[in-house]
Amino acid sequence: MAHAGASDVTAAGDSDFVEYLERHLAERGWTVHDFCEHSGLKPSVVFRWRKGYRPDIGNARIMARALGVPLLEVLVKAGRLSPEEAGAEVRILPELDSVPTQVLLREISARVERLESAAPAEAGV
Repeated sequence: MAHAGASDVTAAGDSDFVEYLERHLAERGWTVHDFCEHSGLKPSVVFRWRKGYRPDIGNARIMARALGVPLLEVLVKAGRLSPEEAGAEVRILPELDSVPTQVLLREISARVERLESAAPAEAGV
């Protein structure tokens, strides 16, 4: 189920993620075995993290749920996202086929109108 690939090794000396994990385990009084029981991850996965491997997104999600912390926090600590990326606004757009036809037609009409009103101004430039 859980694994870490060779391409997922962090830079030597980058121990932020390991310190983060160890702190959360200590706060709960958990050993690696306890964490694995709560998360369902194999101990070998956690030991690889301690050696410098980073969790993939799936394992980061499992870790976040087990520790009760935000997934974005785990991804930042693991070096999968920068703090700026984690703070970026997320916009979820609807599938176009779920938008009523009348709404789409109004949007198209408004865009055409904006283009037509902008065209004369651009022609004089």
